[in-house]
Amino acid sequence: MAWRTPRFWYRPRPGLRARLLQPAGWLYGQAVRLHRRLVRPERLPRPVVSIGNLTLGGSGKTPLVIALAAELQRRGWRPAVLSRGYGSGRRQPLRVQPQLPAMAVGDEPLELVRALPGLPVWVGSDRRASARLAIAAGADLLLLDDGLQHWPLARDCDLTLLDAERRLGNGLTFPAGPLREAASALGRADLLVLTGAAAGADPRGLPWPATAPWLALPATLLLPAALQGRPLLAFCGIGLPQKFFAALRRCGARLVAEEGFADHHPYAQADLERLLALARSKENATLVTTMKDWQRLQGRFAPALLADVVPLALQLDPWAVARLTDQLLAVLEQRGWLAPGCSQGPALRSTDG
Repeated sequence: MAWRTPRFWYRPRPGLRARLLQPAGWLYGQAVRLHRRLVRPERLPRPVVSIGNLTLGGSGKTPLVIALAAELQRRGWRPAVLSRGYGSGRRQPLRVQPQLPAMAVGDEPLELVRALPGLPVWVGSDRRASARLAIAAGADLLLLDDGLQHWPLARDCDLTLLDAERRLGNGLTFPAGPLREAASALGRADLLVLTGAAAGADPRGLPWPATAPWLALPATLLLPAALQGRPLLAFCGIGLPQKFFAALRRCGARLVAEEGFADHHPYAQADLERLLALARSKENATLVTTMKDWQRLQGRFAPALLADVVPLALQLDPWAVARLTDQLLAVLEQRGWLAPGCSQGPALRSTDG
């Protein structure tokens, strides 16, 4: 189901609409807490690292999963990603192949396997079953994609992402605000990552322990030199379309039009034809979109329709990704999974007997 992020979620103070929805937000929060109490997490023989959000909407999670998996592989690990596969409706696990359509496995899992060929990515709402298959196939570390509110699997490290600019929004729980849980749940995480953070960003003002580890993660949108100075029509169907448009402006793109769709929007041919016609009327602009949207476009339309669409990737600061990996492995060492100082390859403790 596609949805749009309400603008009132990110106003400095909750307005009338948010206040009217607060009772529904309280009920939603109670339901989340009850669900958590009723689930008995399963402990696995391999470490599980959750990468998730406290808020709804885009926070750069998929690029971080890609960068973190690549860094772990570089250090000799064999990570596997466990994803629900939003929009696919799958329960039983399926290993994602790059040729599969987005409707079958979800756009984010496809982005993962196409960015890192050979990375095992499993989709299905039964992520315990996915985990067993991943371990049987040789994974020595599991990345639980969008896992902060996933209780059936016990986690050994919770990594929480938060948009450095929007943070907790109006501080209210869905549907009154962007929070999936009460803001106090932020303290449950082991590591905090402020995504898209500018220099000097820090967690002051957030319910984050002063001595707990956190990291600012700068990100840059890669605009090919051939598109510099050219008229561009940007479109996307993500949680916060304005983030993509703002990132384009920051890297010097000349935007002549912007079109935002609901998150996970299932593009129809009429959408693409309308965008192409609009681009022609706007100085014959080039269409640009996100890598996530590109997954939903590929294989759905004739190549001729997609010839004028350019997907743009987000690049994370490699030094920050390496430092985050060090912090993650330090947490696993504290939890007894790794030998001291083992940051360049797996040396898991024995789980037999």
